[in-house]
Order: sequence, then structure tokens, then C-alpha cells
Amino acid sequence: MADLPLGRLRHRAALLRPHETPDGTGGVVRAFAPAGHLWCSLDGVTAGSDEREHADRRDLAARFRAEMRWRGDVDGTCRFAIGGRSFAVLSAVDPDGRRRRLVCMLQEVMP
Repeated sequence: MADLPLGRLRHRAALLRPHETPDGTGGVVRAFAPAGHLWCSLDGVTAGSDEREHADRRDLAARFRAEMRWRGDVDGTCRFAIGGRSFAVLSAVDPDGRRRRLVCMLQEVMP
């Protein structure tokens, strides 16, 4: 796909960056704050191939693929908020090296 059709970019996402504050015991408390908005596509890739432990039970983690116009400020520390859902960025790749598109693999973060 050379260019992204504008009709595919139908999800408005808030780009969230981590903000860390000291907790007083040598650690940090991490919260995410909005750092801008973008339009992207969002497609489910897997629904249940990744298992993770959550409160002594197995949880299935769904992965998604998001595609957007290229931007250089998205990395693995970021999250996207789309509607009432939150997604951790697992990877952000410029597929053809031309700085036109950015493809991100996401994993939904459960509250």
C-alpha cells in the first residue's frame, strides 16, 4: 500500500506518554498523560494467542495492528487511547523507510 486511503484512518486516538514520579521508597509511580491526537486504522490481529497471568488466572491478550501517517514520536513507551480502550505499543515500524506510514503492533491494556 503506497499511500494510506483517508477512509481507513477512522479511529481518533490519543497518544499517551508515560509520566513518572518518585514514590518515596526508591521506585516510581507511572501514569500516562495525553501528548497529542492522531487518526489511525485499527485491525485485530490475534484474539487469544498470548496468555498472561492476571489475579491467579489465565487471561488471553488480544493484539491489534494500527496504521497511521508517519510520526517520529511513537515508541514502545507510549500508549494509545481509542474510545474507552487503552493499547500499549509493542512496536512501531516505518515499513518502507520513506516516512509516509507508521505501523504499530498494539496490545490492549485491561484496567
